[in-house]
Amino acid sequence: MQLGRLTLADFRNFRAGPAEGVGQVIEFGPRFTVLWGHNGAGKTNVLEGLYLISTLRSFRTADLKAMLRRGCDHARVEVEAFDDELGLTTRLEVRIDRTGRSTRRSARLDGKLMRSAVEFYGRVQAVLFTPEDLGILRGSPSARRQFLDRVVFARERAHIGDVQTYDKLLRSRNRVLKAEPADLRASERTRLLDTYDHGLSEVGARIWTRRVELVEQLRGPFAAAFAQIHDRDTLASGSFESGLRYMSRVAPDAAPAQDQQTALEARRETLAAALVEHRRRDEAARRTTVGPHLDDLEVTLDGTAAGDFASQGQARALVLAFKIAELRAARVRSGRAPLLLLDDVSSELDPVRSVKLFEALAAEVGQCVLTTTSAHHIELGAGLGAGVDRRDLELRDGMIVAAS
Repeated sequence: MQLGRLTLADFRNFRAGPAEGVGQVIEFGPRFTVLWGHNGAGKTNVLEGLYLISTLRSFRTADLKAMLRRGCDHARVEVEAFDDELGLTTRLEVRIDRTGRSTRRSARLDGKLMRSAVEFYGRVQAVLFTPEDLGILRGSPSARRQFLDRVVFARERAHIGDVQTYDKLLRSRNRVLKAEPADLRASERTRLLDTYDHGLSEVGARIWTRRVELVEQLRGPFAAAFAQIHDRDTLASGSFESGLRYMSRVAPDAAPAQDQQTALEARRETLAAALVEHRRRDEAARRTTVGPHLDDLEVTLDGTAAGDFASQGQARALVLAFKIAELRAARVRSGRAPLLLLDDVSSELDPVRSVKLFEALAAEVGQCVLTTTSAHHIELGAGLGAGVDRRDLELRDGMIVAAS
């Protein structure tokens, strides 16, 4: 899909126009569109609207009401794009409607209501990169799991439902483990734990498998991207070979040569056995001590966890390399260059790495929509050529006030 324009009506701080259904219209450039303005102008809201069209979810909140402009009960996000495969212009629309205590989301394709989210999901393939991503190396394992899950979700819609189901089962199992003997008979406790163990092993194996497959697919492109964007002058003291590794708390992972279904079944059996084996320990701890909810993503430099010693610049370059690898994998997977949504990341990089980043991105993305507080912060670099397509849009309080 080649983005043409985005319409936002009563979405976040973007007002609807005087005519019903008309909103603020943003015209995108064919390659790089730079949205700039002060904090609170609405730049990230534009990226959120595009991500909503891509995945039917926000990357900022699970609360649909939060995306409604204050005092409004209805919001509309619409993208007009050119479908390269069909050779036609198409309209993708998501509406958010609040009625009483209920807030619902609906999707439309060329004005036709989509009964199934699967029909709509992923028509615009987007990869998101936020400033928060730059802190995952030194963040918590839960933050790295969420980082991984967001990438998997952009590839496979069913993943977020499995994560939510797993979390619900996990909470239920933990409530049983915390129950006092006087409040729950031993036979009932065993029955409930057996039921929850079965559910956790089924859903947990799918989560585990998708995460492992993602890391395996990104490992090679990640190492190549890190070598490309990292300033080679800083590598003189060592090779600094980068690596990715999925760290399972359940068991060392199965051989990658297995087919997907065999590997999935092996992980299901392994997780089911681990839950039974750890049950006595879980009862003593009053919580579930094994499962993919405790797994981690390890990013390494020369075989050592990068979060322990990498410089700030190296840590940022490693996360940037992960996102570039994600872009490359998405392009290979679909045969199309994805849309990149880049939220104010340039402010976190020095000029040299910023230029290297955009030079690396130019070969991977179809279009890139990025935000910054000032347009001059974005230096696309000589490596992209003097004629690189770039459109600058200034936002102020949910409105486009200047374009160049």
